[in-house]
Amino acid sequence: MPDEFPYQAMNPMSVKEQTFNSIEDVHEVLIECYDKCVKKGVSEIGKALYQQSLFICNDTMLLDNESQKLIKKYQFCKSFNCPPYPSLQDTPANIMESFMIIDQEIKGISVGEANGK
Repeated sequence: MPDEFPYQAMNPMSVKEQTFNSIEDVHEVLIECYDKCVKKGVSEIGKALYQQSLFICNDTMLLDNESQKLIKKYQFCKSFNCPPYPSLQDTPANIMESFMIIDQEIKGISVGEANGK
């Protein structure tokens, strides 16, 4: 997959070649995939979205610097058993929510691997 825009790739939703001009085009397709996964009751949505993203973009394009920093912060806190901020009250809600999402995805992947998926 190319690592810069624009490029052509197969849209997994329409099964047609599509020109991707920006990361927003990629996000639109992934939102469609998400909606379809929810509608079908897919239990491992994060994994499904990641797999579909590989058809339409280089995975390094999906994680911007802020997302990468957030994941590193989560890993540090988890590894060293320390909070991201001095107290729960000082921790912004979006950080708590992001950490819970990351944790849920990691657990989902771990359970899937343990079950041979």
